[in-house]
This record gives sequence, structure tokens and C-alpha cells, in this order.
Amino acid sequence: MFEDWEDLDIQVGPFSMVWGTRRRIRYSRSADSHILQIRINPDIQKNEIKARLVKPGLLEIEWPRRVKGEEIPVD
Repeated sequence: MFEDWEDLDIQVGPFSMVWGTRRRIRYSRSADSHILQIRINPDIQKNEIKARLVKPGLLEIEWPRRVKGEEIPVD
């Protein structure tokens, strides 16, 4: 699902685990809820993001990939 695992940052309470420097994923919680922030391409529109509860306890979030570069047809 994630291509850049070296950019993973998880913080639980006063402890935090950080891989990389860009902090793409952040977890926090309030008195009555959990908050997961995922940094994605800012060009992605709200209607392109799909979130679904796959089964009890498993949340899946999907958004389109933006491929960098140029597609060149091969004959």
C-alpha cells in the first residue's frame, strides 16, 4: 500500500517512532477518538478518495496514483 516506508512516522502517546524526515503518516488521539493523518498528493480531489471498512477492525483507504514522468509507446 505505501511505497515510501522510510517516511513513516507513528506517535502513540508520549512515544514516537520515526522513519525518514518527511512525516507522511501521523497518529494521535483525543479524549474520545483516534486521529490518523496521511499526507498525500495535494492534487488529489476529495471525490477521488475511497475509504471502506473491509471487515471489522480493518479500514482501507484508496486514492489514485500519480505517475511521474512521461509515457512513451513502444512499437
